[in-house]
Amino acid sequence: MRYRLAAFDIDGTLVGPSGTLSPAVIEAVEWLAAQGVRIAAATARPYEVALPTLAPLAGAMTAVISAAGADIRHADGTPLSQVALPPEAARALARLCDEHDWRVVAGTAAGAFRRLPALEAPVTGPAATVASLTKTALDRAYVVAPFTGPDDPAFPALETLVRDAGLRGERALTSAGREIVAVTHADAGKGPALRRLCDALGIPPSETAAFGDTEVDLPMIELAGLGVAMGDAPEPVQAAANMVAGTALEDGVATAIRHIWGEG
Repeated sequence: MRYRLAAFDIDGTLVGPSGTLSPAVIEAVEWLAAQGVRIAAATARPYEVALPTLAPLAGAMTAVISAAGADIRHADGTPLSQVALPPEAARALARLCDEHDWRVVAGTAAGAFRRLPALEAPVTGPAATVASLTKTALDRAYVVAPFTGPDDPAFPALETLVRDAGLRGERALTSAGREIVAVTHADAGKGPALRRLCDALGIPPSETAAFGDTEVDLPMIELAGLGVAMGDAPEPVQAAANMVAGTALEDGVATAIRHIWGEG
């Protein structure tokens, strides 16, 4: 089958520890787009935070699935589908993040925000640095993603909030290997987002290929006609995939593109 849409996770899939796209991956994705295949990036990052990394592929992109599937936009930034956290839940998340002094990235209709622990200096970038999330407008927040995990004594409080509020909380890794929990509306997620994008483009999921490296990518991999797991993906992700590629460090995406669609 000639797959007509390719959806790529960013961190750990398109990019490795360097956090940047390699020349081999850029060349392969641009070639794929030139063959008429639609290209989408799918990430837990807020839209604004994803754009600098994707800039070398600007001419190849069809859409960006950001905020762990809660914010889908056309390549020109026009919203395609967006689902925000309930305002009360967003405020509760903000209070929890401030209380435990977590590093957090949040994507909202007003842009992206980054909360840093108290002793860390502000950093420059596409996300505005704020001292407190409770003092930040989160009335239309697509994702609130604290940098935390099961080893954190405060992690159960986050799990309880997510469960009691009926939200979606998905663990993911940054390109530097730091663990985050992307908290979104229950209707978000990369799998549902890919289905919405397929509906908008008139492409059946069976004619898509999806690439990922962590469990947050699993619904997308399972939905696609061809699921591709990276070589360092956890065993359940590899088991669910139709194909296992090399790692991001090995330019696994570029090699897989040549295998699936031809040499180019």
